[in-house]
Parts: sequence; structure tokens; C-alpha cells
Amino acid sequence: MVTEELLLRFLGDDLSIDTAGITPAEPLFSSGIVDSFALITLMTFLESQCDFRIGPMEVTLDNFDSIDRILRFAERKALEAGA
Repeated sequence: MVTEELLLRFLGDDLSIDTAGITPAEPLFSSGIVDSFALITLMTFLESQCDFRIGPMEVTLDNFDSIDRILRFAERKALEAGA
């Protein structure tokens, strides 16, 4: 399962994002912290860490625009997958 700490470490290490000031509710995409290219890498990370597939219709700001939203999305997907 993905945690806030693991997600922040991924953003910093793999996407070279300065995560020092990022709060769990801070907008990532709508603020420009994370761009559409980084989204693909983030999706691949989530799929590999959580063992589920992300469908095109699930790639929304509601699911991916903050650490909190990403964690809630991952939790829902894991429950759907029976994890």
C-alpha cells in the first residue's frame, strides 16, 4: 500500500520535485507542481506499488490533484481489487 511518506519520497527522488513545502491537501497538478509527463510516471508507480490498473476515465483532478486525493484513490482501488 502507498503511504504519504512513500509518495512524497517518490515525488522527490523520481520526479525531482521539492517536496519540503508540500502539504497533503496542496494541489499538485492544478498548481503546476506536477505536469502531465510526470503523471504517467506517477501512474506507473501507483500501479506497481498497489497492484492495480488505472483506467483512462480515472485520471482526473478528483483522483490525482493532491497527496490526500491520490492516497484515497489508491485505497479505493485496492479495495475494489480485493486487496
